[in-house]
Amino acid sequence: MFYKFVKFINKLKTAYRRIKNPAIRKNYLVIDVGSGDMPNPRADVICDSIEENTERITALKTDRPFIWADIENLPFRDKAFDYSIASHVIEHVDNPECALRELERISRAGYIETPNAFYEFAIPHMYHLSRCTAINNKLIIFKKERWDETVDKKYFDIRYDMNKCWWNLHNLDAQALLTAYHWKNKIDYEIHGGKSFKKPKDLISESNAERPPLQSLIIKLVYWFLKPRKKIDLKTLLVCPKCKGDLIFEDGTERANCQNCNLKFRKHKGFLDFRLL
Repeated sequence: MFYKFVKFINKLKTAYRRIKNPAIRKNYLVIDVGSGDMPNPRADVICDSIEENTERITALKTDRPFIWADIENLPFRDKAFDYSIASHVIEHVDNPECALRELERISRAGYIETPNAFYEFAIPHMYHLSRCTAINNKLIIFKKERWDETVDKKYFDIRYDMNKCWWNLHNLDAQALLTAYHWKNKIDYEIHGGKSFKKPKDLISESNAERPPLQSLIIKLVYWFLKPRKKIDLKTLLVCPKCKGDLIFEDGTERANCQNCNLKFRKHKGFLDFRLL
């Protein structure tokens, strides 16, 4: 009984931490980059680049202004947002330095969250390309140079064989498994290691895992109460992701063309697609 009570309290703390960020003022325009299946309740605009559920637990949510975009080449004006959130994104990207520069460019402050080094060593993921930690308010990123099929994959598979045990550990104290980094004006970081390994093509879908029922209920309630209600005109925020030039929109927001480099952007699955191939 005591164990269940502690687990419940920690679930509430995790949910509250996502909701109540003292750095985000009521009037702030907020973006969640790499929003996935659980966008931050405070985010006014969201974007993601991954369509499949291979790197998240449930289906992508598009319940507010949304576009397809890569974090390394974001299609937003300089300082378009007061605050950016990148939660469990940096460890997935090939070029974390470029991703951090883009977050710094489009927003005045932000929050970055990743699994910490202990998490990555204990439960390695085949689609996590780096290990992250924060020391003295500096984000330290270590690129993984290889994925060990004989060792790493075994531990990765064990996670799914022992799914209940993993969630019990995670929900007892999720904060102990995370790197949480807050920044303002400038992201202070170091990146170690050379080129990251290529993600395996046969990724195990994260949708095979399920969140515990209580956690799912908490998430649904949070979304119901705190879903953003601002009216956002995305056209005023967008630029070309490649050259950052102005866009011309056709048929409302059905199509966008760059005035500078002539790149053309179209809708994909109902949303403008700014991913660069």
